[in-house]
Amino acid sequence: MNSVKERLQSLDVFRGLTIAAMIIVNTPGDHDHAFALLKHSEWNGCTPTDLVFPCFIFMMGISIVFALQSKKDYPEKHSDIILKALKRMVLLILIGWGIQLVYNFSFSTLRFPGVLPRLGVVYFLSTVIYLYIPQKRWKYVFGGILIGYYIVVCLIPLQGSYAVTPTHNIAAVIDRFFLSEKHLAKFAYTDPCGIVGTLPAVCSAMVSLYAGAILKELKLSAKNKFGSLAVMGCLFTIAGLLFSLLFPLNKPLWSSSYVLYAGGICMVAFALCYLLIDIKKIKMPYWIFTVFGINAIASYVLSEVLPEPFGLIHITTAQGRISGMHIINDLVFKNIVGPQWASFITAIIFTLIVWLPMLIFYKKKIIVKI
Repeated sequence: MNSVKERLQSLDVFRGLTIAAMIIVNTPGDHDHAFALLKHSEWNGCTPTDLVFPCFIFMMGISIVFALQSKKDYPEKHSDIILKALKRMVLLILIGWGIQLVYNFSFSTLRFPGVLPRLGVVYFLSTVIYLYIPQKRWKYVFGGILIGYYIVVCLIPLQGSYAVTPTHNIAAVIDRFFLSEKHLAKFAYTDPCGIVGTLPAVCSAMVSLYAGAILKELKLSAKNKFGSLAVMGCLFTIAGLLFSLLFPLNKPLWSSSYVLYAGGICMVAFALCYLLIDIKKIKMPYWIFTVFGINAIASYVLSEVLPEPFGLIHITTAQGRISGMHIINDLVFKNIVGPQWASFITAIIFTLIVWLPMLIFYKKKIIVKI
């Protein structure tokens, strides 16, 4: 745990907004009655919910630049940096697995992929890219991965067919070959955080390496930095839409078009935060989101673990047994505002429950670092 230091305020606010959104979409009062915008696309397409994870990766990439720029030109420090990045990757993977074991203590069916394992791997690979590949060559790595991924997924026939469906795609086949079905997601044939899709996810982080490089460019004024971020974000978004004509937007596969489209939107959204908070300095209670932003991983982990003890609280009604946050959803709000709004309000309440202990950390100026 470390004391709070001077940080780019918009970075913490945007990260906090992302965490709040992640908690809301992950923990609705009733999954069956969540608003459509708060659900992931089942396959092709991109809802606002599908942008949350890329936003989190986007903020991680910027943080890499801010943390390592001053050390990049000192090769003697690189081995220590890589070792720390490796340790962080392993720790994130273990935390991700630990969260699962809270719900089902069974190593035989442990899902190896997940949000935190993917974050860990992407963080490590992005750190390696940032340290060892010159910025002028990033575009070759970035383009090579996205085009190569498109070729592998869309242009190489699988069992004689070029169709790319939820149950017929090379990513799922490779994941199942290396990890076996019992160590992948049980809710879908194609694990949305699988091994193969993690490689293009590195490109999502590379989008934010570009953003971080812009923010740290001393020759640019703050307004020019905003303009550069906004223009580049728009170009990425347009490129993603054009690429989607060949390789549809698809979060479960983390398609190449999805990388560009989501990365562009994340960059534009962050640019607006940067404009309002760090340039215009418009006064608003941003600290509400900074509470999550400075302890992002801790907030996410708490939001994933809390439903389990809440689930131990249950009551029996005429309709059957209900537990956890479903009690609030079904008995308090559902009959007043309807099932969809009840689900949303319950998610907001749960988010506030997670926010309260993070507020204590914020007041005490404590940051939990992985």
